[in-house]
Amino acid sequence: MLENSYPKPIADVVATLTDICRHQNRAELVELLENSHAHFDATDYDNWNGGTTTWALRLEVPIPLFAAAQKRLSGIEKELGEKLDFLDRLYPNDPLGEVTITPLTSPEMALGQRMAPSDVDVRRLWRDGYLRLFLSHVSQHKIQVSKLKGELLENGISAFVAHEDIEPNLEWQNEISLALRSMHALAALVTLDFHSSKWTDQEVGWALGRGVPVLPVRLGADPYGFVGKIQAVPGTLDVPEALAISITRALLRSSQLRGGMRSALVQALENSKSYATARRLTDLVLEIDDFSASEKDRLRDACTKNNQVAGAFGVSKDIYGAFGEPKEVEAIADDDFPF
Repeated sequence: MLENSYPKPIADVVATLTDICRHQNRAELVELLENSHAHFDATDYDNWNGGTTTWALRLEVPIPLFAAAQKRLSGIEKELGEKLDFLDRLYPNDPLGEVTITPLTSPEMALGQRMAPSDVDVRRLWRDGYLRLFLSHVSQHKIQVSKLKGELLENGISAFVAHEDIEPNLEWQNEISLALRSMHALAALVTLDFHSSKWTDQEVGWALGRGVPVLPVRLGADPYGFVGKIQAVPGTLDVPEALAISITRALLRSSQLRGGMRSALVQALENSKSYATARRLTDLVLEIDDFSASEKDRLRDACTKNNQVAGAFGVSKDIYGAFGEPKEVEAIADDDFPF
């Protein structure tokens, strides 16, 4: 019997593969991946070693991109498979057997994929290296939501405030569309008047249709519809800092977002512009127990490279206590001095 769930979310796999290709200056592959509709297929199952499922990564791409790459398709598929060899080491019971690229046959899906935001759009809309969170809300609360956006930025979350006007003009609608197509997650700020908007339910539906995580935030009203079964974050817009921390913790609990949120917190600490922000981020960082070795190095480095981190009361002590002393400190401590 074939298993039905690869151990790593498809969005994470494609995002990692895209970043590898980008760093290797493989622009053609980056374009294919950024415009692909991806999924895993279980192609074989064996009882060996407690059960082994073989997988195929299927990439469906818009016809113009497929046509341009068709003559080199076998080589491209092989190259992408080789770049994903690290997954077989991570998940030996779930080997990746092949990567296939086929043309999109659904006109609706193809249209949506051809409209994928460009790198220029992404850099304009979002802070680089931060988690991208679309804030779906009713325009009447835009001042409070704007304050929440500022607090989220301190936590490594680049938030898009969806509605500056009650009825967005065509240019603003295009910006909303670009943000919806490039976000990592959506937070539905469910106030009493949330359902009365012409836009909020559509934004939530777009996210659910794309398989993007949706985080309902209970602000005086209960979530409803498809997001009603998702555990909501309670809070109030009157205390934006506390609400931002609650949202951050909720994003960290998502298996699909944890890696990106964890990395974003590291970058936010590196970018801290005040002692208070460094202290606040450190308190969040200390709740996390699965930082990679390189992320731990960056946390330690922030204690010496950013004076707002170094000078914040107790921050360096707490980070070194949780993640180890800097390498140069360890080296000095371990030396056998000749006196």
